[in-house]
Amino acid sequence: MKRETFKIVTYGCEMNDYDSEVITSILKSDGYEEVFDIEDAKIVVVNGCSVRDHAEKRALGFIQSLKGKKDGKRFIIAGCLAKSLENENIFLDESFIVSTEYKKLPELLKQNNFKKFEISSEGNYSDILRNTDFTLNIPIMKGCNNFCSYCTVPYLRGEEVSFSVDDIIENIKRNINEKTGEIMLLGQNVNSYSYDSYDFVRVLERVAKEFKELRVRFLTSHPKDFSPDIVKLMAEYENLCPHLHLPVQTGSDKLLKLLHRDYTVKDYLEKVEISRKIVEDISITTDIMVGLPYEGEEDFKETLKLVMDIQFDDAFMYKFSKRKNTLAYYMDGCDKKVSSSRLKKLIDLQRSVKEKKLKELVGREVEVIVEKVSKKSKNEFYGRDRHNRSVVVNGENITIKDKVIVRIVKIKGITPYGIKKR
Repeated sequence: MKRETFKIVTYGCEMNDYDSEVITSILKSDGYEEVFDIEDAKIVVVNGCSVRDHAEKRALGFIQSLKGKKDGKRFIIAGCLAKSLENENIFLDESFIVSTEYKKLPELLKQNNFKKFEISSEGNYSDILRNTDFTLNIPIMKGCNNFCSYCTVPYLRGEEVSFSVDDIIENIKRNINEKTGEIMLLGQNVNSYSYDSYDFVRVLERVAKEFKELRVRFLTSHPKDFSPDIVKLMAEYENLCPHLHLPVQTGSDKLLKLLHRDYTVKDYLEKVEISRKIVEDISITTDIMVGLPYEGEEDFKETLKLVMDIQFDDAFMYKFSKRKNTLAYYMDGCDKKVSSSRLKKLIDLQRSVKEKKLKELVGREVEVIVEKVSKKSKNEFYGRDRHNRSVVVNGENITIKDKVIVRIVKIKGITPYGIKKR
């Protein structure tokens, strides 16, 4: 008997990538066959993000394009996009199912009435064996209790729940394979992790200690909860990468208060200063919004000043967009042209900062773990260094997962190029 086929299309963050791995494993375990061409799939899973307007629009646009290509296909809407759509009436036929309870998917797929909502997932799939690539994504918690005025995560992912340390460790052990090169601990706010006597610092140290052969990273930190003890661990454990993603969102104290971020620019600067005193060359990246409600020209200038003062290694920069259920949904943002102009200025400034910092790498040696072979040459490879910088490596006798010392010889665009040290 021919097995029913499925294809997963993912839009979003590392948590969406994790969800897709879980769904793939559950469907395969129930006898479904994964295919790589949508035309060959009887079931199409769209795993989407609704945290930001752009990601949601991309996913919804793709879903709309599927409506005219049904040909007996059935569709599953997953991820936080599913939660966002639970009260929407956009699907008028029985070809669609909207679900965040992935373990029930095989059962739901067998039902005749396919149009059904299942929004009840605890989000803990530590017992699922996944087929992962170089980065092993490990959620240590789900949800968020911060309720920042612009952010819809608490409504989409639910209240904050930390998973047990034993579940986290077993999840890692169960899913490590020959391709695994690093562990990525995931949470909307990892710094607020709390389970029994464990806080995030203790979890991080246990993972770094038990899996010394693998690099360890984490996402995401909230500045209000961030502890310098995390950076002290980076100084102590070589496999704990010296990279900190610390979303600041804006350089204006007025706007930080409006956003309910619970820290000031001074607080943020102090945390960065302390971190750099502990690990001098720590890589610090961030998220920044422009076009926020009540953002005046002086507020924007304060954001540009913060970028110059801190000299971020990189930043994810975007325009504010209204999200349902949030307080900021009822506030007026900036004029669209003003927002676009500010975003361009911010991107240009941060790019110049990044280019300057990258040029300082030329002539230096960095440790790179090889992740991919280049399509251009059998002697050219792609990897990342301990600071999460992408590096193109040239050399012979290199294989995937090799840890190599690379001398940076040039910067092309915003990518370091280096030669393997013999």
